[in-house]
Amino acid sequence: MDLPPGLIETPAILRSGGRTDAIHSSFMAGKLVRIRRGFYVETSQWMTAQPWVRFAWTVAAAARAIPGLVLCRETAAFVMGIPILRTPSYVECVATNPSRSGRRRPTLSVVSAGNDSQHVLKDRGFPLRYHVNPEATPVRLGEFMGTGLLQTALDVAFSSTLSQSLVVADGVARKLWKTKMLAQESSLLDMDQIAADVRAHPHAAARRRAELALSLASPLVESAGESYSRAAFRFLGVEQPELQHDFSDVDGFIGRSDFWWPGKEGRKGVVGEFDGKAKYTTLELRNGATAEEAVYNEKLREDRIRALGYGFARWGWADVENPERLRRKLIGAGLFWR
Repeated sequence: MDLPPGLIETPAILRSGGRTDAIHSSFMAGKLVRIRRGFYVETSQWMTAQPWVRFAWTVAAAARAIPGLVLCRETAAFVMGIPILRTPSYVECVATNPSRSGRRRPTLSVVSAGNDSQHVLKDRGFPLRYHVNPEATPVRLGEFMGTGLLQTALDVAFSSTLSQSLVVADGVARKLWKTKMLAQESSLLDMDQIAADVRAHPHAAARRRAELALSLASPLVESAGESYSRAAFRFLGVEQPELQHDFSDVDGFIGRSDFWWPGKEGRKGVVGEFDGKAKYTTLELRNGATAEEAVYNEKLREDRIRALGYGFARWGWADVENPERLRRKLIGAGLFWR
C-alpha cells in the first residue's frame, strides 16, 4: 500500500528527538483530527480526502500503534493492492482467541463544536473489527502484517457477498497469473490448496458461497467494475461471457472487449463494455492519449465492432448497482436469455 501523505505520527517525532507541543495545541484548537492516540491528520485535509485515503491513514495508524496487529479480509486485500468493491467500514484484523473477536470502539476524535468537527465525526472513522482465525499464518505485507493472497481470497469468499468476494478473487487470480502461479484459463478453485480449504470448511453455506466466487475467479478480469458486472450477470441469470475477446475487421485488429457473448440460435453476438471513469481519466489506461482522445478512440472502436454485425452495450457503476437497468441495456443490445 502506498500511504498517502498527510499522516502525522508523534511517536516518530519523539524518537527523532523532536517535540510534540505544537501538535497537541493544534489538536486542541480543532486544526487536527486524531485518528488514534499519537496519529493525526489536518482537519481540512481529512474533510476533503477520498474515503480510501482516510482508510489508508487509519490502517497505517492502527498497524503502527498496535504491536502484532494482523490485517485480514478486504483490509489485507487493500494493503496488497488487490481491488475491492468499496472502502471497508472497518479495519479488519485477525483474532486468534474468540474472546478477542468483535468490534472495537471508534478512536477518531476532533476538538471544537463547529461544523467541521460535526462533519468529521458523523461517520466515526474506521473502527477495528477482529475476526477469529486461529489457523491464520501472517505474512509481511510491506511494513504491515496480514493474511497472504490465498488466505485473503478464501476469507472474503467464505464471509462476503458474491459482488465483494468476486472482486477480490479476480484480483488475486490476476496477481497469481502475473507471477506464473496460475494458468490464464484457470480459476482459483482449480488450485489444490484452495479446493482443499473450501472442502474443509465446516459450514455448508460458506462452502457454497466460496465455491461460486472462486470457481468464477479469472485472471483475465482487469478491473473491479468488470468483476462487479460478472456478479450482476449471475444475479440476472445471464450466461457468463467470454473475457478479453479479440476483434478484427478488414483493416486489422480492432481491440479486445471486456465481455463477449457469441451468437446462438440465429441471434447476433453481443459485446459488453464496463465504462468506469478510470478508463478515461487514468493515464496508464489511456495509453498516453488525452481524455478526449480516449473517448474518441473508444467511439471509433465501437463503430468498427458494430459494423461487424454485433450488438454492443456499455454500462457503468450506476447500472450495475441497479441490475434492472443493466438488464435493459443487455436486452437492447440483443442479448437473450431464458
